[in-house]
Amino acid sequence: MRRVGGSFGGNVAISVIATGLLLVAITGAQRPVRLLNSAAPPWSAPRSVTTGGRMADLSLAAAPGIVTRYAVHLDVLMNGNAVQVPSGIGIDWAAHQIAPLYTDDGSGVIHIASDAAAPRFTLGEFFDEWQVPLTNATAFVDGSRHDGDPGAIVLAPHQEVAVTFGSPGTRIPDSYRFPGGV
Repeated sequence: MRRVGGSFGGNVAISVIATGLLLVAITGAQRPVRLLNSAAPPWSAPRSVTTGGRMADLSLAAAPGIVTRYAVHLDVLMNGNAVQVPSGIGIDWAAHQIAPLYTDDGSGVIHIASDAAAPRFTLGEFFDEWQVPLTNATAFVDGSRHDGDPGAIVLAPHQEVAVTFGSPGTRIPDSYRFPGGV
């Protein structure tokens, strides 16, 4: 067998492989992020706030933002039964960091705290942060059914959002009495 083209072809292949390995070494190999809470509820707050924040493309800060602050209430129902929204979503207690979307108790109140003047956050970002898929979910905003992707719902001050999995049950919440100062 006769070799055609000398060693040029082999050198190019080695160069391409070396360049690829160098790029992975420099940028870091990104493994796909697996949803933590993909089984049946209850769904806990993720142990890794960084992973949830990366999934939602939200950054963490040392303190909540102060320019824009408001709250949204979230009810989650599985076949008509309430599922608790846990405290600590978006909060890394050990590292003292917090995302602009977070829960500080189990009431279902999602706090939005950002240093942007007109931030735009969606229900999908919150569920990504929580690491719960919105697959096969139906959403309601202030009691009205939302047609389309539930993840696309833009969060607004004092909204009541209900997300149902399976049968929604007989009563969809249409309002929430926010405590003073929220």
